[in-house]
Amino acid sequence: MTSTGTSTDGSGGFERSAEERTYRAAAEEGDAADKRVYGEYLVGRGRVDDAVRWLEEAAEGGDAQAARLRAVTAKDRGQFTVAAHWYRTAAERDGDCAFGLAELLLERLDDPEGAAEWYAKGAGLGSVECRTNGALLMLRQGRTSEARAQLEQAALHDHIAEQIEDRLVELADRIEHYRDRITELAAMCALPPEERPADLDEQVDEFLEDGDERYEPFGELHKEPEWFTSYPSFLPDVEKAYEEAQALGDPRTDRCHGLLYYNLDRYQDACRVLEDGLRRHPDSRTLARTLSAVHLQYGELEKYEASLLPGAEAGDRLQQRRLGDHYRDQWRLAEARRWLEAAEAGTEGDDHDDDSVAASLAELAEAEQATAPALDAQTESRLPALRAAAAAGDPAADLELGRLMQTLCRYPEAVRHYKRAAADPGTPHAPAASYALGRMLYEECGAHEKAVVPLYLPAAKEGDLDAIEGLGALYVRLDEPVKAEPWLRKAARFGRPDAASWVGNRVGDDYGDMEEAVRWWMRAAKAGRAWYGWRAGMQLVRWKRYQEAEGLLRLAWTGREKKDPLHEAAYWLARALHGQGRAAEAVEWMRTARDVHHIVRRGYSGFMLTTLFDPSMELAKLLVEEVATPEAYEEAETLLAPVLERSPQHRTARHLLARVAEQRGDLDAARDHLEQSYTPEGEEAGPLLTAQQVTEVLRRVLG
Repeated sequence: MTSTGTSTDGSGGFERSAEERTYRAAAEEGDAADKRVYGEYLVGRGRVDDAVRWLEEAAEGGDAQAARLRAVTAKDRGQFTVAAHWYRTAAERDGDCAFGLAELLLERLDDPEGAAEWYAKGAGLGSVECRTNGALLMLRQGRTSEARAQLEQAALHDHIAEQIEDRLVELADRIEHYRDRITELAAMCALPPEERPADLDEQVDEFLEDGDERYEPFGELHKEPEWFTSYPSFLPDVEKAYEEAQALGDPRTDRCHGLLYYNLDRYQDACRVLEDGLRRHPDSRTLARTLSAVHLQYGELEKYEASLLPGAEAGDRLQQRRLGDHYRDQWRLAEARRWLEAAEAGTEGDDHDDDSVAASLAELAEAEQATAPALDAQTESRLPALRAAAAAGDPAADLELGRLMQTLCRYPEAVRHYKRAAADPGTPHAPAASYALGRMLYEECGAHEKAVVPLYLPAAKEGDLDAIEGLGALYVRLDEPVKAEPWLRKAARFGRPDAASWVGNRVGDDYGDMEEAVRWWMRAAKAGRAWYGWRAGMQLVRWKRYQEAEGLLRLAWTGREKKDPLHEAAYWLARALHGQGRAAEAVEWMRTARDVHHIVRRGYSGFMLTTLFDPSMELAKLLVEEVATPEAYEEAETLLAPVLERSPQHRTARHLLARVAEQRGDLDAARDHLEQSYTPEGEEAGPLLTAQQVTEVLRRVLG
């Protein structure tokens, strides 16, 4: 074979090219800058493990860029304290390191004061990013005048700062526009009926639902809570706009006001606004429905039931169906049937979906045929004593009663007991009770993730592994991966395979650190997640770490019936075995890969499909180059015949067939195959090579 120009030295299965050897030699003999350049080279090729030494040596030698890159690699691996150390080595003199340290403190170490300090220091060193992001932090802290002054300076050099300034102006103008328009519409609404414009209702609708050429509709404002978390100084003006909008006499303004508070995670304020709106508009279905939905999202089950009843009694089919479902979930089946049948027979033309009522009735019928949850006789006999102990203030009794009532699906009662058990954070039962409450509300009662995060936290901080992993999963569902990561890393370190797979995906797919990703995927695979055996094994084969890959790929193969893409493990397992010199086993697995390739192809399309490996071709190579028996040659010829039908000048196929011919002593056939592979497209093959030249080509190309 021709030389590749690389040599393997045992460093993690990677090969060092001539280019790398030059960089390494310079790093070994040179200064901090040379070490940093080599470290950057390694990181750029995904070899962070190898890069660490060189980056640290360069950083210790005073190279700020190396310190920053070393900190980034540590941060991406969840090593936040390590990252902070390397940022600090240069942050006093390098604005980029000061910025990295400030971002780390703010986003990962929950230290906004420290972040503000380093943003200021970085700005003093000339970092535009520090000045801009420091201003953003000031805005979030309500320090508006200081922030605007910072942005004005940063905008001279940073288009992001300029965009923020534009957004601030836009939001101020938008709120002013809304308030001016509300004043106009309110004045018209205050006129005697006969003096009001005939299209006043249409104007109000347009303002609330359609907007105008300049701005989004007022009714959309609650969908953008990030405006008011990023720029809280605008919130008082928005609140005034909603209060002024009450003069329009339309309950939709109260609904939007309540939803803004809900989206800002201000449950009490949301309920207050919606309840005030219902007092002004007692017949408003939209307000009643929204209020009950908010109660449910926050797991306030008793308030949820109470808020459903007025609408249900007034004939609101949606509230009737919700109430019926609520009762069915608690096995209050007679009450559930009453309200679901009322919803089914409700007013014609109502805005509720008949299909959902039918589905609820079907679920009710199944429940009526099932056995209601019950306690065994011994546990039932303990209830009076438990209730007496709970009434006397025993949190352990309340916790046990909460669990028992949850078993019976008496959720509102379970909530009361769990809350009492969790009321005093200093008691040993409080974290477990809080977590049990949060988990029940989320998994069984329909509460929103953001409402139960605070309930998971005490147990997670106490080290409850289920709570730790559950909290991380909640943050993932809330699309807050930065908050999820430390919890899921902790769960993964303690052997949770789903957490390990998430961390692996995070560092591999988001950060591009495949070495770290493979370590986490291996944990997930060894804990039974076959999919990650494939992901890790495939990467290990590419790195020529064949022995490590083998077991993972065998595990992946076991999961193929549940996940079709895992049929691909056969191909990578064949390569892993071949890499270990086990040619006979590799051939058998490559035959298997060929047999299941039609399943593998289903998972690919477009360019990925056109570049997908061909097990038949690789099997032919193994048969010709490794097995090299007459029977193997015949099988290879059979495999290669369709390839030549599709692509007569397929070079690899022709070379393999030339080798077969040469081994049989048929140099004319060998020469013909080689000439076919080298013939320019559109030209006829001619006598291009002598027999001696054929032999030389075979030796050079085929080995």
